[in-house]
Amino acid sequence: MTTEVIQYTTEAEWLAHRQRDITSTESAALFGMSPYVTHYELWHRKRSGTAPEFKANERMKWGNRLESAIAHGIAEERGWEIRPMKEYMRDPDARIGASFDFLITNHQDGAAHLEIKNVDYMAFRDGWIEHDDGTVEAPEHIEMQVQHQMLVSGLKRAYIGALIGGNRTVVIERERDEEVIRAIRHRVAEFWRTVAAGEEPPPIMPDDAQAVIRLHQYADPGKVLDASNDANIETMVTNYKTAKALADNAKDDAEIAKAMLLTAIGDAEKVIGQTWKISASMIADTPPTVITADMVGQTYGGRKGYRNMRITNTSRKN
Repeated sequence: MTTEVIQYTTEAEWLAHRQRDITSTESAALFGMSPYVTHYELWHRKRSGTAPEFKANERMKWGNRLESAIAHGIAEERGWEIRPMKEYMRDPDARIGASFDFLITNHQDGAAHLEIKNVDYMAFRDGWIEHDDGTVEAPEHIEMQVQHQMLVSGLKRAYIGALIGGNRTVVIERERDEEVIRAIRHRVAEFWRTVAAGEEPPPIMPDDAQAVIRLHQYADPGKVLDASNDANIETMVTNYKTAKALADNAKDDAEIAKAMLLTAIGDAEKVIGQTWKISASMIADTPPTVITADMVGQTYGGRKGYRNMRITNTSRKN
């Protein structure tokens, strides 16, 4: 295996390098494990050579801001010396690549990766597994990620360091698993073979519905398709019309139910039931923005206050 180590200085460079390969955050899609991208969508991304537009949400922004603090906090508790891994590494023949968070440089068994995760309590409760003996398993796509990283770097050990809910750290040690690594290599090789051959994987519904819709956003002006004798399209039209009518009716039913519920609870801000509670608080007005140029003020925007109703499930103790 030949490994290239690439130093990048901008996000654009990093994204360009990633587009050539299956990366550590993408390989889980080849096993149906990724919460971010499906096999079908990944195939079209790599086939077209266009990377998706990357927009960081608030959780991701704060995760990036806190990443170094979390890493250094864990390192201090463990007596580790760490350095950021700013390089991108790849196997150019297999077209497998990986980015990394930190490298533990003074580990007694040799250098090891430190992958940092900032996890809110709800995500930890629902997606991570905590055993009675205190051991923790990360979600499968994260477990796959660190094995992929060790595949590319050649290191034998990695740690997943997570800050849970802002006040608890979890550190998971993982050794290189050669069986998993062979499986990743096999799936990646097969993936690139299908890309080269133009063998599109079948979309899995409903997960791939939005990806399929995005791929069909062009219409040839003036082109007419006669489907009067196409029973397949006829069935699809019927299914679409039925589903659309059900969705429209459901929306109307929800509006009616909301109106009746607000009438019943009146001006109460909170309502408590046996297994649920309603929050129906007021959202304050948003004042308009005044822009002044040449002593002339223009007013834009602003929003009138409204009542925000939410219903959540609860468990009440007697």
